Amino acid sequence: MTKPAAVSGHALAESYETLRKDALEGGGHALRGRALLMFKGMAAWMNGMDEAPVPVRLPAADNEMRLPAGIEQNLVAIVATMAFATVLEDRA
Repeated sequence: MTKPAAVSGHALAESYETLRKDALEGGGHALRGRALLMFKGMAAWMNGMDEAPVPVRLPAADNEMRLPAGIEQNLVAIVATMAFATVLEDRA
């Protein structure tokens, strides 16, 4: 298995800015990256970027239903907790 090529600093900066903008606007387009950053830290997020595609910002439709502010972060926390619990359960 070959190791993916390292992501350039410019690509990391662009991905981070996309992630930051998505979090500030309450979008839910970059959930995997946000969960990785929140639960594993910046170094893990940076390493994960060479495995994940760069998040694509989709324009919001006029009729798109908006979720209450902050709910995406709560949902990410719930799903991440469930995933980590499953991994820990398998190791026990």
